[in-house]
Amino acid sequence: EESKALAVPEGARVFFTNLTDSQKVTSPFMVQFGIEGMEVEAAGELNEGKGHHHIIINGSSLERGTVVPADSLNIHYGQGQTEAELELPAGTHTLTMQFADGYHQSYGEQLSTTITVEVE
Repeated sequence: EESKALAVPEGARVFFTNLTDSQKVTSPFMVQFGIEGMEVEAAGELNEGKGHHHIIINGSSLERGTVVPADSLNIHYGQGQTEAELELPAGTHTLTMQFADGYHQSYGEQLSTTITVEVE
């Protein structure tokens, strides 16, 4: 079945509000999700301009329309959470925030951002 990827408004973006690239953190740590130009809502319905956050650990953004897998490295925040606690082993990890629609279909690279964290 062909995916009907919803439109992404120009200038819409996601960002980490409490973490910066290469930041040192102690596990568990808080991750706060920021978004501009879109609205956060719980998963389940397909609504233009809306969706929910995912964190992809040690991965990268997903092509638009790709369903975000659900496993230990692809964490869904389908209740519309705007922050979460992550527990990661010591070392360097990348965190990719990926915004997706109500059917967990990625909004693509424009609505993703990746940082590296150093877990001490």
